[in-house]
Amino acid sequence: MADSQAPHRGHESWELFLGDLAAHVAALRSAAAEESLLLELPVAPWHPPEGLGEIPQELAPRAADLLSQMQGLAPLLEQRREATMKQLRAVDSVPRDTGQTSIYLDSIG
Repeated sequence: MADSQAPHRGHESWELFLGDLAAHVAALRSAAAEESLLLELPVAPWHPPEGLGEIPQELAPRAADLLSQMQGLAPLLEQRREATMKQLRAVDSVPRDTGQTSIYLDSIG
């Protein structure tokens, strides 16, 4: 009896995992479109869940589609990261106010 339940649990686990992954891809897509959402993305490294086993054949196309979507988003997110790094370098280049001298920025030119 337990053996007949194992494939079902594996299928269910994969469906849950792919659902979570699809939600993550949707968040990445939104962040790629709306720069302010980039700050809401998780910063912890992602680790695949343990114990999923082999993907059920009928879920393979869904997994392949999610992989394709992630690969399509990667260059855009990299561009966003580089633009953010450039802005941070520009901010870091502005002298800090130590309270000892006045700093004026010319807003006209």
